[in-house]
Amino acid sequence: MAEIGLSERFRLVGGARYESDHLDVNATSTLGAPVLTQKVWNDLLPSLALNVKIGSDQQIRFSGSRTLARPEYRELSPIKSRDVLNGDDTQGNENLSRTNITNGDVRWEWYPENGEVVSVAFFAKKFTLPIERVYRAAGSGTRTVFYTNAKSAENYGVELEMRKNLGFIAPAFSSLSMFSNLTVMESRIHLFENTEASATNLSRRMVGQAPYVINTGISYDSESGSASATLLFNRVGDRIQAAGDSPLPDVIEKARNGLDLSLRVGLIGSVTARIDAKNLLDSQYKTIQGTALRELYTAGRTIQLGFQFKP
Repeated sequence: MAEIGLSERFRLVGGARYESDHLDVNATSTLGAPVLTQKVWNDLLPSLALNVKIGSDQQIRFSGSRTLARPEYRELSPIKSRDVLNGDDTQGNENLSRTNITNGDVRWEWYPENGEVVSVAFFAKKFTLPIERVYRAAGSGTRTVFYTNAKSAENYGVELEMRKNLGFIAPAFSSLSMFSNLTVMESRIHLFENTEASATNLSRRMVGQAPYVINTGISYDSESGSASATLLFNRVGDRIQAAGDSPLPDVIEKARNGLDLSLRVGLIGSVTARIDAKNLLDSQYKTIQGTALRELYTAGRTIQLGFQFKP
């Protein structure tokens, strides 16, 4: 890695990482003999970024890089198991390859005050041989979920980020800060025409990729530093949970809202009380396939209380 100051305004940061991955997955089915899957991958992963200062509190970053995503052990092992929730058989694929990803983004950043930031980023990703969770074509009986490499995929979008102290409203609000992150994106995946998947669409949105993600909240820090609190709201848009097996449509996980609360309060001396409340709205998890309802449940709320002592 190297960092080169081209001038007072321009700074270039670049480098490369070499990775050699040797993988042996030795798995045994309850009804069969051990199965050994072996993989060797060698990758050179370069990166390059140019930082351009615009005054004392703003800058623009241009960056590009190569990254990768390797399959998990279960995805590589050709052994069947039963999914408890929906009853589908799941089987790995010993022929899976790792995914190469080319990344590019442009980001404008503004730091109006200490601890505050406003940024806008445009990003794009190109996937080669992305791994997808699909259904195998079958004549009848229980469906089998398996993993396959698609031909390619693209993902692009815009990200907005903001963190602002609320003291500009009135001095009484100086202990409060508001933060927000909004990402809007579009993705498209392309399966091979001779894929083993029983695919309704050879070109569609990527599995698990939502069209938008919203994170926003408000935080409090006391002047003495003895107490703090964070309220966080999250919403993820509709996304494909599993690609549809022809002629059925894709299985869609519907958007849901999340609300978490975290409190830290100093008690006596070095003792601090911690309260974490998660999933306060307890919104329903809902998946549909066309007009059919596949799953509908709630996970419940979680509240944790703890104490921390620092000698």
